[in-house]
Amino acid sequence: MFGLLRKRGVLFLGLSNTVSQLGDRLTYMAIVTLIGTIAPGRISAFSEFSATFTLPIIILSPFVGVVIDHSNKQRIMLRCHLIQSLLIFIAPTFIMLTRSMTPIWILVVLFYSLEVFNNTSRNCVVPDLVDYGDLVPANSIINTLSRFATFIGMVGGGYLIAKIGWRYGFYVNATTHLIAGTLVLGMGARILFEPVRKLKFSLTRELRKSFNLFLADLKELGILLTKDRMVIFVMLSVLILPFVAAVAHTVLVFLVQQQFELGTAGVGIFGGIIGVGMLNGAVLMGHIGKRRISLGELLIYTISIVALFFVQNRFGFGNSVTISIVAAAVLVCRVVMGYFGERVSRGMIILYSVAILAVSLFAGPFFVTPHFIYVVAFVSGAIFSFIGISQDTILQEDVMKDIRGRIFATKEFLLNLTLLCSAMLVGIASHFLKPYTIIRCAGAVLFVVLAFAVLVYRSIPYEIRSKL
Repeated sequence: MFGLLRKRGVLFLGLSNTVSQLGDRLTYMAIVTLIGTIAPGRISAFSEFSATFTLPIIILSPFVGVVIDHSNKQRIMLRCHLIQSLLIFIAPTFIMLTRSMTPIWILVVLFYSLEVFNNTSRNCVVPDLVDYGDLVPANSIINTLSRFATFIGMVGGGYLIAKIGWRYGFYVNATTHLIAGTLVLGMGARILFEPVRKLKFSLTRELRKSFNLFLADLKELGILLTKDRMVIFVMLSVLILPFVAAVAHTVLVFLVQQQFELGTAGVGIFGGIIGVGMLNGAVLMGHIGKRRISLGELLIYTISIVALFFVQNRFGFGNSVTISIVAAAVLVCRVVMGYFGERVSRGMIILYSVAILAVSLFAGPFFVTPHFIYVVAFVSGAIFSFIGISQDTILQEDVMKDIRGRIFATKEFLLNLTLLCSAMLVGIASHFLKPYTIIRCAGAVLFVVLAFAVLVYRSIPYEIRSKL
């Protein structure tokens, strides 16, 4: 698979995306630090942050494809990175002059608006770089490098920003996007990334056509929801993920950074553990979830835990209690998935996962400590992978091929819309309720959704459920 890195286009696209993802995570950590500095004690500030980076995705998603299809994709990625670099570089000056969050919210909206175009261009350009048979390994390489950069950016970025401060953090972030834009030029000659057909077209007419098509997709999903109970069940699980993510982005980040006084470094560890949980969950679902754990694997996990203790004691990285509990959680997840992998359907995996999230949120405030939150972060990350993979697989099997693409596109829109609405709701609730009360309320909401999901799942004919 990694032999594809010998291809110039794949190598430079992968490097550019890796550096870009690293910069995105550093930007996130710098803004979290800035919120703690300018707006301490305000959960609603984290809510506003979640809303501002989600809003561009919701607004631009129906239209961005039209622009990308009629433009040079390499040029779009280059310009997006350069403008992002400039925006991040000048942002500290306006923040220092105003001493308010307004410049940062403007920056976030503009930054993530450009990111929509950048990400879409990157996905569209991969087929221009490799043969059709190499698409899957090429995407795997790019995503693997991206996951690695995300982890380094969250954990290492947390420590970096805590050490040098948010202002210099912004300058480092600006440099990463400048480098990412420069690397884009290495993919090949500009002519390779020109649109297939250069036709004169009316942008206004094309955008109107794209919007009408998007509305038709929403209508298609509405019709499907009235006829297919399996789709209703999956869409319920789709709404759960962004709802929990909104609570994590707002209340839990606030608790880690300010209430537990762990600062930006603590938030970085929190995000890194979620990432490790998601990666572990994806591996369990896709590779080893169909068989029980072997003695060899058990020895490997045990040696890994001992090695983590050694690293912590030798280099002082992290906290031994947190590391041991998270390592034990990895082992428990592996054993449970290995035992139940062949006995539990994907529908039941979704129900069990939602139940665990509901219990964690509702009962969590009674046991909440930094160690407990880190463990919940790992388990939640794994559960996000369990639910995400299960719901995608169910839709791929249940939905007809000719409307599958539209259903998945609409699903992404609903996911981001739910994240936006949930973040705003949590922000409003934070003016009247304490953080732990909000967490309990979120758990109660999940219990209600779980009860409805169980009813829907039980109403699906057994012969269909048994095939999941």
